[in-house]
Amino acid sequence: MALCIKKFYFAYKIFKGMDRAYLEIIFLCGMVLQIILRSYYGQYYDPGENKRYFNKRERLYLLFIFVGFQLLPLMYVFSTWFAFLDYNLPKWMGIPAALLYSFGVWLFFRAHSDLGKFWSPGLEIKEDHQLIKTGVFKWVRHPMYAAFVAIAVAQIFMLQNWLIGPAFLLSAIPFYLQRVKREENMLIKKFGGDYLDYMDSTGEVFPKPGSIEIRIPTKFPRIFRKK
Repeated sequence: MALCIKKFYFAYKIFKGMDRAYLEIIFLCGMVLQIILRSYYGQYYDPGENKRYFNKRERLYLLFIFVGFQLLPLMYVFSTWFAFLDYNLPKWMGIPAALLYSFGVWLFFRAHSDLGKFWSPGLEIKEDHQLIKTGVFKWVRHPMYAAFVAIAVAQIFMLQNWLIGPAFLLSAIPFYLQRVKREENMLIKKFGGDYLDYMDSTGEVFPKPGSIEIRIPTKFPRIFRKK
């Protein structure tokens, strides 16, 4: 128990002294991890006769997202071109920002994992397609977009620049508004009333109030019990 407390205090001291450089390193590590995760699942994707379906507008929006989430942040971290637009936030804000960012990366991975073979890079319904309502899909219908929201908000606090900070959030909004409507119409057409019921019980990217149950254990683990 004492060792756990010491480890927690050590982690707290690291986060307390976290400055912009540490936040930028964490951000870059998360970016690389997401690319690796997407590449890993991409190698198992079999398009078959279907094509990766993005219309012209979505391709343009995806270009904006690439610029806002990858190109501009990389230019910001490895150059001083945008330094005149920097702002400074209290150091303690690095703690929730890093945690939110880590949660977004984890959620990004879980969304891919829970979809399994039904994941595809574009809008696609496979012949044996099933409606996934387990894992993180139990709480939200679009956990991958929820991950983008978490990461985009965290970017504002981790890359403290008036241009770079909100770049991902602003570039992702048009894509989200365009994509989700088409995706849900496609799923309604495929699954009908089953998907409509699923929509009633879940939120798009945020869980509906009261949908998440917090269970408080009534029994303490054995290590905390008196002998």
